[in-house]
Order: sequence, then structure tokens, then C-alpha cells
Amino acid sequence: MPIGESTPPTLDDRFENLLISPERVMHMLGRKRAGEVTFDESEQGDARRKLLNVERIAIENKRLQEKTEASYIEMVNHQLHELLLEEMTAYLSQTNDVYSQLLNLPENMGALLDALSVRAASISKLEPIAATMPWLYDELIALVNTPRFRRKDSRGRIIVVETLRTALSFLGIENLRLIIPWVVIKRAIPQITDPYPLIKQKLMPYSMGVALTAKHIGELAGLHKSEAYTLGMLSNLGRCAVTRLYFKLFDKVQLQLLQECQKEKEQKRHEALLKITPSANHLIALQQEFADKVSADVIEHMQFTRLRLNEPIQTCAMNAPAAPNSLGKVLNQARIYTQIRMLHQLKLVELHEVKPLIAEQKYPAGALEKLKSIDIFTLPLTKHEEKH
Repeated sequence: MPIGESTPPTLDDRFENLLISPERVMHMLGRKRAGEVTFDESEQGDARRKLLNVERIAIENKRLQEKTEASYIEMVNHQLHELLLEEMTAYLSQTNDVYSQLLNLPENMGALLDALSVRAASISKLEPIAATMPWLYDELIALVNTPRFRRKDSRGRIIVVETLRTALSFLGIENLRLIIPWVVIKRAIPQITDPYPLIKQKLMPYSMGVALTAKHIGELAGLHKSEAYTLGMLSNLGRCAVTRLYFKLFDKVQLQLLQECQKEKEQKRHEALLKITPSANHLIALQQEFADKVSADVIEHMQFTRLRLNEPIQTCAMNAPAAPNSLGKVLNQARIYTQIRMLHQLKLVELHEVKPLIAEQKYPAGALEKLKSIDIFTLPLTKHEEKH
């Protein structure tokens, strides 16, 4: 590598930044967006080179003043995030609150997913549990009435589905095994992530990609494909929880500090606080610290009796090596593959960079070839053939 060139960012760093904003990764890689010019290439840059000496000194003085101001804002920012970290650590230790209030999930969701996972799963066993979740009814009714699942009666009129039992029957068990874990994540995904609106748009395809990749790898590894899929999807609950909580706590802590400043008449600190916005770097650090641990706590809280998800997610949370052909190994393989594929879609990674990482994962024979031909970002739902 030539002298002066920095080491390229790791795939992990690129992916974590991609989830927040692709522009951040472009910047990390030193790339410009189409039509973008550097300051030196612009007319403004040309004009600046012609400035008189007096003006250059004035600009330098202003720059030094801005640097001093920036370092003060950074100090206040650090104080804000120290308080936020304290509150986040305390809140995340209360798994009951994380599960029911932060993620807004019903206590019997584990029972519903368990009932779906058995070979003899039936609509009659699913309906009483699903009926206790009005939001799930709304999701399923909206889905079953889309053109994809629409049915017609003997006179050719569209059948409008209005009951939960009919919706469950029309969708079918195999589709429901894909849909229910998906709606759990859909419900958990944060909606307010300003100034990074892309987070919610990236979390869903990532969760789906990990789940569908895990399903295919799990099947090739001789494991329960529905178990691998559900683990892949639910493994991102921690990421959803940390993101939701970060933006919630940022607003709360910032407001508390602003009120303090008003009370103490600290105008400089008050002005600095108003300039501080949620930090992508802090959010990434918090994800790396907490996300998998929270996923493990939440999955344990769901009290599965049939789905064996606790051990693989705990292995992942402890960053411990997973045994070959285990669900923990499949989850790691699915995450790496999905991250590479999402980066590759936007040309943010080169083939030579990913080859060693893929080789290290030791995918089952034929897995990579099969995955290449699959859209891992769309649920492969199938319409039941109507009986005539």
C-alpha cells in the first residue's frame, strides 16, 4: 500500500454505516457522488486562492474560533452521551419493559411461533392465540386482501376477507411460517430516526435477508429450516430495541440538560446543546455493545418450548465460536452473506475483499451457488391453488 494511504474500512464498519446512510460509506471509501466536486476544483476554491493576505488572516482567525467552538460542542456532546449510556444500560436490564413497552410485543408471541413451528401446525390451533393480537389481525387482513392472494367466487366476484380464520386459511401454514416472524420485526422496527431516515428502510431488508439466507443454509446443513429462519429474523430484535431507545433517550436527555441550563443561566452550554444532533458514531457503538445481548434476553423472555433459539443467540451474544452445522453457525454465515450482498448492491465492496471472509465461514457445499439465484430481500410467499 502506498505511503500516506489509509487502511480501507472493514466490511463490518461499512455495513454498520450503510444501515444509517450509504453516503457515510462513500465518504469512508473516499468516493464522491456523481456531479460532486471538491472545494479545490470549484470556482469558490479558485477565488479563495486569489484572496488578499489580509483576508486570508481573517479566514484563519475565524477557522481557529470555529475549531475552539467545535471542541466545546464536542465536550458537551460527550457529556450528553455519557448520561444517555447510563440510562440505556439501566433500561436494557429490564427485559420486561424492553419486550412489552419498547418493542411493543405481546407476551404470547412465543406461543404463536411455537405453534407454527410444529409439523402438525393447524389453523385451529393458531387462531385462538392470533385472535388476542388485534394488530396482527390488521396485518393479515391487509395482506390477504392484496391482489397477490385475492380469490374469486363462482361468479367471478372478488372475495373480501374479513375474518381472522379465513385470512389464516387463505394464507396457509407455510406462508404463515414466513409472515409471522416478519410482522414481529416489522412491528419492532423504529419509525422515528431523524436525522437518519434511512435506518428504518434498511433494517427490514437486512432482517429479511438474514432470515431467508439462514433458512436456505439451515436446510442444506440438515437443520430445521423454519427454526433457522425464525432465529435469523428475531436476531435483529436487539438492533431494533437499541435504535428505538437511542433516539428516545437522546431527546429526553437533551431536554433535561437544556432545562438545567435555563435554570442555571448557562447560555453558552445551552447554545451548544441546541447544535447537537443524534450521533451515528454513538449509535453504532451502542449497537455493537448491546444489540445481540438484548436479542438474547428478548428471545429468552419469549419462553419458547419448541423452537430451540436460546442457545444459538446466546452464543452469538457472547461472541463465542459456534459449532459447525449448528444454528449459531448458520446465523453467523447468514449475517455475513447478507451484509456482503447489501454492500455489493451499492458497489461498496470489491470481490477480492470478500473472498477471504466467505472462505472463512465454510458455507455448506452448494450454498453460495443456491443463494446467488435467490432474492433474499423478498418473502417467497405462494398463493394456494384454488380447488375446483
